[in-house]
Amino acid sequence: MNVFHLSPKGNDNWTGRRATPARNRREGPWATLAGARDKLRALRAAGKLAGPVTVLVHDGRYPLKETVHFNQHDSHTHFQAAQRAHPVFDGGQRLTGWRVGVRNGRTEWTLDLPEVAADRWNFRSLFVDGRRAPRARLPKFAPEGEAVHQVFRLGEIKHPDRTGLFDGDDTFKPAPGDVAADWASLPDAEFVLLHYWVEERMPRPQLNPRTGWLRFARRSGFNLYEASSAAYGNRALARYYIDNLFEALTEPGEWYLNRGTGRLYYLPRPGETPANTAIFAPRVQTFVRASGQFFNDSIAACDAHATPHLRGLELTGLTFRHGDWYSPLVPLQQFHPVYGQELPIGGSLQAAHAVPGAITIRAARNCAVRDCTVEHAGLYGIEFDEGCRDCAAVGNQLNDLGAGGIRGGGTDFDGHLDGRTGHLTITDNTIHHIGRIFHQGVGVLLGHAFDCKVAHNHIHHAGYTGISTGWTWGFRETPSRNNLIEHNLIHDIGAGILSDMGGIYTLGVQPGTVVRGNHLHHIWAHDYGGWGIYLDEGTSNLVIEHNLVHDTKHAPFNIHFARENIVRNNIFARGEFALTSISRIEPGQLSASYFNNIVVGPSRRLFLGGYKGNIAVGGLISNSNCFWSPGGKLPVSANPRTKTPNVPPRISWTAWRKAGHDSLSIIADPRITEGRKTWRVAKNSPALKLGFKPYDWSVCGPRPKSERG
Repeated sequence: MNVFHLSPKGNDNWTGRRATPARNRREGPWATLAGARDKLRALRAAGKLAGPVTVLVHDGRYPLKETVHFNQHDSHTHFQAAQRAHPVFDGGQRLTGWRVGVRNGRTEWTLDLPEVAADRWNFRSLFVDGRRAPRARLPKFAPEGEAVHQVFRLGEIKHPDRTGLFDGDDTFKPAPGDVAADWASLPDAEFVLLHYWVEERMPRPQLNPRTGWLRFARRSGFNLYEASSAAYGNRALARYYIDNLFEALTEPGEWYLNRGTGRLYYLPRPGETPANTAIFAPRVQTFVRASGQFFNDSIAACDAHATPHLRGLELTGLTFRHGDWYSPLVPLQQFHPVYGQELPIGGSLQAAHAVPGAITIRAARNCAVRDCTVEHAGLYGIEFDEGCRDCAAVGNQLNDLGAGGIRGGGTDFDGHLDGRTGHLTITDNTIHHIGRIFHQGVGVLLGHAFDCKVAHNHIHHAGYTGISTGWTWGFRETPSRNNLIEHNLIHDIGAGILSDMGGIYTLGVQPGTVVRGNHLHHIWAHDYGGWGIYLDEGTSNLVIEHNLVHDTKHAPFNIHFARENIVRNNIFARGEFALTSISRIEPGQLSASYFNNIVVGPSRRLFLGGYKGNIAVGGLISNSNCFWSPGGKLPVSANPRTKTPNVPPRISWTAWRKAGHDSLSIIADPRITEGRKTWRVAKNSPALKLGFKPYDWSVCGPRPKSERG
């Protein structure tokens, strides 16, 4: 076997064959990831190296000043932590030389950075003693806890009649007193809109001091309301906070970088001194970018079906730390062409889809990231981009990320066949405290992907959805199919930041996809949403079974509009607004067969209809379920918001059954014992007589290495 070594004590001019430097200092390990790559390329090109290679990475810190790129010539290479080693590839530079002073009665540290002043370095993140420090902002929003409520709300919009989803704008007026005309740093600030299911970053504000209107260099993708009028009648304007505002530098732990002068400001927390505080600013946004070559990556003539793939590149046991972020340019015309609206939009239209990974793999076969840590980074953690097959992300620790955890997806049916992505294995990862910058980031996002396994992941403390699969609104056929979403533990999702989200979210036609044996709880949206399992726009041909879903803002199980899904043997409990809901019911269309479930209150509604149709006469076939609510009296079902004529707003249990539902169902205590890891159904539960099949949810979440399949 070909074994080489990497060490902070090494030298890229050595052979890499020794773990430690020789006494003569002419032989020993390599020093950098890029240096090892280049040496291996040279050996292979010279015919001096054949077959797979393992590079043992020894303990220590490896500074990364730029992204490390791999291509098809780096195939069959495994970078693996040496035994008992915990190597760290650090994209940050430690900042020293702080001056301590006082301004406005507050202790303030300052540091002049000539590279910033010369426009050779610009960073948007700062990490202090292992935590992400917030940029100076107003109000003091943070994506968790009570700080999610510290926001402004737009005061006035120019076109209140533009209520179509994509009727965005680049202009609005703040409420009186929220924005001051004398803020010198205002042109460098970003206004972050929070509405619908997205955040949108509006840069370079220009304030008209005479009229009070603000105008930005980007426009919002969505209209400037909080949510659709169909969503509980809410016509409030969007929320926002102002990020990167020097005049808001008031609280310990905040910082501000003046890009013109190159001066960095930091307000220390109690007990911090320049001597005992480690402060890092990132030099890179992406740590590793690995890609084969598609036929259209260059202008050279080649066979469109002869993609040179990157094969067998693996990263194991490595830590990647301190990465930055940027706001990707997203032209709205790509999604919804509007004549005369050429400005790029302020963010992704869903799931931070435009944000790449801090580790990105593309046009690859049999590549893997295993037991690695990606932390304090500004993008998605790991990305399997177009043209990836048989790749894996297993056993990784992903935390404090700007967007989501892991994303995968390739071309749709209109794209080139070789760009399709599938057969991904995403298991046993712990993903938490994500969406720190791009609040719509998803724990695990599968776009156009097929035959993937997403299992035994632990996802918590995210601003948006836990797991999302599918990438087409409506009933159009897509490559998404045969995905298994199984045994994941998902909790503390949403935090009340955005709306229209769920613990597990599905989109579009996905034959063969199964959502099985997951444990979801404490899912909370801002306005509408906060569902447990959420079948959105056109979800079709899924099996939803053996899931435990409880303590959600809205229903533990929700359908927007869907077709021919099977929902069986689940426990749905304690949804505040409803226990099961359907937003849109089409005449003659079966959204789901709903049977052998245990449905437990309390809740305001049993079955809840939405803005179209009557939930009692369409959408579901419901039977052989066990319903229960404390005291034994079920809440009524309802259609409170429907726009369909002659639909009853309230539906009693008797009326529900007369409509053809639940003739075999019962209202009875299912005799459940709630535990921290699983809920157990007693052997004498009446639900068992109906056909409910018990399940052990203690298997949810990551497994020990010895038990991974």
